[in-house]
This record gives sequence, C-alpha cells and structure tokens, in this order.
Amino acid sequence: MTDVVAAIQDAWTELRIHRGRVLMSLIGVTVAIAALTASVAVGDLARSTLVSSMEANGGRTATISLWVETSSADGTPGDPVAALDAIETAVDRYRIDYASARMSTGLTLGGAGASVQIEAVDPDFAVMRHLGVADGRFLNESDRARLAPAVVVNRGTLELLGGGGLDAHRAIELGGTTAVVVGLVDRGLGDEWPQAWMLPRDVLRIAGDDPSAMHSSLSLEAWVPAEAADEGLRMLRQDLRGALPGAMVDGNRSDWQAFEGYDPLLPLQLTLVGTAVVILLLGALGLVTVAVVSIRQRVRELGIRRAFGASRTRIFVAVMLESVVGTVVAGTIGIALCIFAYRLPVVQDALTQGIGGMVLPGFPMSAAVTGLIVAAAVGALAGSVPATIAVRSKVIEAIRF
Repeated sequence: MTDVVAAIQDAWTELRIHRGRVLMSLIGVTVAIAALTASVAVGDLARSTLVSSMEANGGRTATISLWVETSSADGTPGDPVAALDAIETAVDRYRIDYASARMSTGLTLGGAGASVQIEAVDPDFAVMRHLGVADGRFLNESDRARLAPAVVVNRGTLELLGGGGLDAHRAIELGGTTAVVVGLVDRGLGDEWPQAWMLPRDVLRIAGDDPSAMHSSLSLEAWVPAEAADEGLRMLRQDLRGALPGAMVDGNRSDWQAFEGYDPLLPLQLTLVGTAVVILLLGALGLVTVAVVSIRQRVRELGIRRAFGASRTRIFVAVMLESVVGTVVAGTIGIALCIFAYRLPVVQDALTQGIGGMVLPGFPMSAAVTGLIVAAAVGALAGSVPATIAVRSKVIEAIRF
C-alpha cells in the first residue's frame, strides 16, 4: 500500500506542476464523462418510464389474465355475481397477494347527462397497474362496507361537472346512485375522456338498476411470480371452469415479458452504448495525443529519475497514474456538472414533457458510478501509451536529450 500511495502522490504532484497541460488535455475528458453520465442517467430514466408504461398497460411481471363469459350460446345473460364469487374464492384459495377482478361499463353521470366509463376493479389494481392518485386515495378494503359506494374519478369526469378539484365534488350521481368521491387521478394528458374506478360489487349493483348500462365480461388479473405463471394460469382456469359450469373461461399471460424474443428496450440500449463508445473514443484520443506529446518533452526528467534508482515499473505506474488521477478528477467534475444540470427546473420539465404528473426520481447512482469507473478506465488505457514510451527510453539517451 505504501508503494501505491507514493505512486498516487507522485502522480498528483506531476499534475500540479504541469497543470496547464493537464487542464487543456482533460477538458475533453470532462465533457465526455459528463455526456456519458448523462446518457446513462437518461437511459435509466427512459427504461424506468418505458417499463412503467408497459406495466400500466399489461400488468407487472408476471400478470396472468382470465376472462369469464357467463352468457349462454343463445345470448342469455349469465350471473356475473356468481362469476365474481368464483373469482374471489380462487384468489383466496391460492393466497395470491395481488389480484383484481375487472369489468368495464358505462354509467350516466347525473348533472351532466353524459356517460362515464367505469372500471370495476379491486384495490390491488392500483399497485398492479401503476395507477397513482393526485389527490385523496385509491379504493381500499374498507370501502366494501360503505352504504354509499366509493369512486375514484379522473380530471375528465370533473370537467363534465364544471371543473374544480376534489373538494368541489365530494359526491356525484352515477346511474341514479349517489357515490362518494375518495380520489382523483390526474395524468395531465390534456383532454381526458371521463373515467372512474369503483369496486366490482358496487358496479354490478348500480348497473343492475341502470337499464342503459352495458358491461363487458368479468375478468381476473393476478400478479404472480414469473416461474409460477404457467402453472398458476392452468390451475385458476381449471378452478373457474369447475365453479362455473357452462361458462367460457380462458386466459393468457398479459405482461410485456410474456412475448419471448421481444425486447423493446434493445434499440434504446444499443443506441446508448454506441453513443457512449463514440464519446469515449473522442475523449481518449485527445488525451492520448496530448499525453504522448508531453511525455516526449519530459524524456530528460524521466532519465534523471531512472539514474537515481527509479525502476521501470515505478516509472510506468507513475506516468500511467498521472492520466488515471487526472481523468478521475475530470470525471468527478463532469459528474457533478451532470447532477447539477439534472436538478435544474428547465431540464426536469424537458425530461417529463408529455408524461403528465410524473416526478423525476433522484439522479441514478448507477450512472454516477459508471461514469467514475469509465473515467478511471479511460485514464489507465490512455496513460499506458505514454508510460510504455517512458520505460523504453534508455537512461543515457534520456539524460542527453
């Protein structure tokens, strides 16, 4: 450790002595590492956003979906309450942590005379589909005991009622029934169609009293471990078919990773890797050019050090560490600049443009660590060229230089 510390100290001393040369050679490295760190950070953000978007559409890994059609072949409607009972029994039997029955229908919004799309879901649906609320809360288990059904609405529904926030519309009329508004979903997408979320049994009860309500088939979505998806789908399908004789029950895995050989993130990753390689090559090329020119001017200095007993290994390590220490310092400055820029309001607005209501997480630590490691690696590779030239110089020729 003494030799390592001494070599680093020598390298730092040399950098201070030749700070003008070092400053000029490391400006490009600073910009390159900042660009690389920004690329990795934006890539992580884009990956997280893309995965969240796909999970919002198809469910988390792994989500299995089963739909139940209780109507007979001649069009006679079945009993959706019995189907809901069978779904809840199957979920309890297999102790599925996150599951939700699901059904869509349209109900008349009192006071507006327009129809609102109602999603009948269980409380777990918000977690499974990344459905966050901007005000209030989502549905929970205590809402099952309410006399007046609980409902979560979006901004489009409130606009039909004249606008305003959640406080202005604590109760609304849906299909002739008064419902209590407990939460507001605001995706910030501009003109949203009116939409609301309610518990399945509340929707079935209201839709039964509203002759204009037309609802879709009841379905079940379950979030299970990926390795248990196929077996879980088979067992749930078997149980529902046994509990509902004559009903059509089928299903599949609906999350985005169910499609084998399809990776929507691959083009993004390849683009970022290519960009990073080009940036690093340009930065390393400039550093090597300046380092080789400067080492030619220090031949006499290195010869004197060799004459006083410095070994080839010590000279090689010292010259290489000059580049490593310099690039690490430059990389640290570049990463700091990147973090500072990331926190600027104008940058935050640009990164979240078109993604309403999204709050950016903190700067990805993986991007900072990657930038620092790459900075050290570039310094080692760029420093090995002038270090090799330095150790190949003969002592007598170097002193005569």
